[in-house]
Amino acid sequence: MEVELRWTDIDAYRHVSHMALVTIADQGRGRWLESLGDLSADWSYVVARLELDFRAPAVLDDRKLLCSYVVEHVGTSSVRLREQITTPTGTVVLEAVSVIVAWNSDRSRSRALTEVEKSLLRVAITQP
Repeated sequence: MEVELRWTDIDAYRHVSHMALVTIADQGRGRWLESLGDLSADWSYVVARLELDFRAPAVLDDRKLLCSYVVEHVGTSSVRLREQITTPTGTVVLEAVSVIVAWNSDRSRSRALTEVEKSLLRVAITQP
């Protein structure tokens, strides 16, 4: 998933700020989940865990960053993802692990993944 950089993403050192990288990862994650196909109509999620390793700086001149997501594990209501953000030239900027939980907005609580959702997510285990 490509995410365009904005000048407001830049910090005092002229790098993309760590908080902007979290936002970029989140934007890419949402787009990536939408690209998986027919997730249920009430598909929504919350991030339950986010582990970040900042590897190299990105700068505004990179113009965009590339986000990739691979499913590591599909549970009853949660999915563990391995995430990576790179520059267009391939420099790894961020490596992350996230756990997202399927969310029932009406009840404000987690919900079990459907079999269709599990199947779509399991396909992504082997497709970066």
